[in-house]
Amino acid sequence: MMAQAPQNLDLAIRQLGLKPIQMGGPALARMTADGKNIEAVFANVALSEKMGEFCDIQGRAMTTANGYKKLNQIAGVSVITPQRLSVPIDGKEVNVPNPYPIIDPKSGSISKVWVRKVAIGFSPIGNLVATSASLLYDIRMYFVQECFNKIMYNAEAGEVCNWEDVQQKTGGRFEPIEGDMGIWINYKHKEIMKAIGNFTNKKQFAERNAQTICERLVMSKQPALAYPFVDEFISGGAPKQRYATLPVWGYKSNLTQEQLLLIAEQVENGEEIKIPGIEVEYREVEASQEELDAMATAEQDSDEFSTLPSYSEDQNSTSPQRRETKFRDDKELEF
Repeated sequence: MMAQAPQNLDLAIRQLGLKPIQMGGPALARMTADGKNIEAVFANVALSEKMGEFCDIQGRAMTTANGYKKLNQIAGVSVITPQRLSVPIDGKEVNVPNPYPIIDPKSGSISKVWVRKVAIGFSPIGNLVATSASLLYDIRMYFVQECFNKIMYNAEAGEVCNWEDVQQKTGGRFEPIEGDMGIWINYKHKEIMKAIGNFTNKKQFAERNAQTICERLVMSKQPALAYPFVDEFISGGAPKQRYATLPVWGYKSNLTQEQLLLIAEQVENGEEIKIPGIEVEYREVEASQEELDAMATAEQDSDEFSTLPSYSEDQNSTSPQRRETKFRDDKELEF
């Protein structure tokens, strides 16, 4: 077990036997007994709001998929896509390929996607943890939700109603929510046109978007990456210019590719995880619809969702580009 490190760098080196190293910036390493190999690494990793590594969602700073990828350069969590997953079809559990798209029969485009991911990594105290999640990415419901938000502030964009109230209406469409209740949307309204544009984008990149959200979910439940919100780690700065500096531990893994795939296979089959000589803590991850909605919004706002522009007021914004990992360059590393 690795003890918590003190704030002072000199004390950390003396008490825990940590060695300063460079990994694109200052970091600390715990060496093996013979002093020849790195056993674990600690670094303060800086996430950039400008680069889409976290973004503001309903007044809170939320880590995006890009942010988790950045943190994972230290944590070293492996994310695996099992070959198959079980989904409910006509009241029965059916084993299908993973991911599993559901096609809209009229348009021939994807309307929903089932996906399952498994993340395997070490906690900050050195325990091996496997997190797994299955989710349904329902593109139409995200579209309905976006249209509903438009209607709340633009009465001409549409209305909340029952189907019988708008059967004779033209120039728009009724989108059901539950039973006869739903929303009528005005195709000619500018805000609805934007929502339709985002709807089209999500359809085109449906499988990738679903996998991004699911990967983000299983990574956010890994103890080494448990930073869904980063408000307390943000230093001052202008909007879109802020940084969040997060402490991250990473262990050197001796797991082979065969062992990782065996864990994923056991999760896929619903079996107890058994790896000879290794104890694995398993967590089946669930998220509320509110949490999934926030994740989807965060990915769209970070421009990770697709390579097409998001239909928003600012059409001149540029997509964040990938860059090298940036660490906090302090004399004293904060733990």
